[in-house]
Parts: sequence; structure tokens; C-alpha cells
Amino acid sequence: MKLGIGFILLPLMLLMGCQSTTHHGEALPQYTFIAHDNDMERVASAQSTAQANGKLLLVVMGAQWCHDSRGLAAKFSTSQMQTILSDRFETVFVDVGYFDDMHFLPQKYAYPAYFGTPTVMVITPETSQLLNEINLSKWQSADSVPMDDYLAFFSSIGSQPVARLHSSAELDLFTEKNVAKMKLGFDHLRPIWAAVREGNTDKSDELQAVATEVWQFRTQLQKDIVAMKLQLAEDPAAKLNFPDYALFSWQ
Repeated sequence: MKLGIGFILLPLMLLMGCQSTTHHGEALPQYTFIAHDNDMERVASAQSTAQANGKLLLVVMGAQWCHDSRGLAAKFSTSQMQTILSDRFETVFVDVGYFDDMHFLPQKYAYPAYFGTPTVMVITPETSQLLNEINLSKWQSADSVPMDDYLAFFSSIGSQPVARLHSSAELDLFTEKNVAKMKLGFDHLRPIWAAVREGNTDKSDELQAVATEVWQFRTQLQKDIVAMKLQLAEDPAAKLNFPDYALFSWQ
């Protein structure tokens, strides 16, 4: 019996930063992830509009295949969130495809990469400062985040100054090296994923194994980078203990 592509991909989605299996409610059309060939221009335009209107810029990187992306979109579509979003934010949704090389977008706002979906960035348009670097990873499980957390976060973020997290030359080199490794993982995963989507079920086990490796690495890397930046925020002279990650199994 030939399995449907949704049945094949569902276990994979649970490993790709989209851990929920259900979401509640329907999303408004503006909260749909649609591929564009001018995402940087779209974001730049939204940033200019946000600055002109005295709002914050809200960039959401996600995908329609991701339960957490769709869960966030559904919660954004509630009347409570619509009031907050329309009043405080200029919002732009960016489709990441199937883990395409989209790292240039968070890097525009001094965040090292896009580690998972959805990536939710709140930005001060005048300075391009990312305001939620500390807890950005929380929204990668957006469907399971309680609505009260949505209301509290989006109604208050940006109302008080947020200090930029510290870094160092050594930490920057560590981050650059391991983001490059993560991109290699995405590059290795992408054609396998494409083959499965096209119906090659012989690749499904390989897809599961590779996706698991990439997921484990990217989630750990994101945690480690933030943890070391927080350590430097407490003590700029702190000696950091840089993790030594194993090679991917196919390297």
C-alpha cells in the first residue's frame, strides 16, 4: 500500500521544531506563509512602514507544513491578538520553504541564523535592534504556548528598553563556524526531503534519521549560543567553555 505524503511527513514534522500535532482555529489570509522572491524587500518595506507609523516590526519566519507556524497564525487571528497586533506592530510573514537557506534574514538583525519554525522576531525599526533574542526559541513551540503568554508578551514587548546581549570575538567565531555546519545539515537534508515529497518512500527512513540529527544539533546550538551570551552579560570577562560538537554521521 502506498502511504500518503502527509502520513510519511508527520513524524518528521515532530522533529523539525513543529512539535504540536493539532492547532486551534483558522488563520486570517494575511497570516499564511506564501513563497515570494523578494522577501528582503518585503521586510524592508514593512520596517519603513513600522517606523513611519510608530510601531514595532514583527517578522515571522515559518511554513504551512509546520503545526507550530499554523498554530501561531491561528492565535494571531483571534480578536484579542488582532487588537494588539494592529495597534503595536507592522507584521510580515516569510515562508522558509523546506529549510531553505534563509539565514540572511535573521542575520540582518544580528541573530546568527534561523534555527526552527516559526522564528518570531520583534524589532525596533529605527535601530534594527532585535528585542526578544533571549526567549526567541520559545515561539518555535508556538502552538503549545498559552494564549495568556501571547497577550502578555505582545502587549508589553518594546515598552521598556532591552539591553543587547554581549558577545566576544571568540564567541562570534564559534557561532559562525557552527552556523555554517548547520547550513551543511540543511543542504544535506533538503534533497532527501524533496525526494520523499515526490513519493520516494525508500528515502523516508534516511529522511527521519537525517532530520533527527539536524534537529538535535540546531536546537542545542541555539541554546548554547544564548547561554554563553547571557554569561557574558553577567561578566564580560568570563571564560567561556565552548562545546565541541560531533560531526554529522554522513560527514
